Amino acid sequence: MLEECLRKLPARTAQMFLMREHLGVETKEICKELGVSSTHAWVLLYRARQALKECLQMNWFGVKR
Repeated sequence: MLEECLRKLPARTAQMFLMREHLGVETKEICKELGVSSTHAWVLLYRARQALKECLQMNWFGVKR
């Protein structure tokens, strides 16, 4: 289900999330590779976490809002 929820994210957002949370790449290095500011990186990570949380709650854990 996590992979399905990741596929629903915009490509750059999913890439940022996977690099940071799965691969453990430092934010500074991700910013350099993706060409984004550190502020934008934190925004993308926040949005990714929120979207994944909502998707998993709805589709995996069965929690409806």
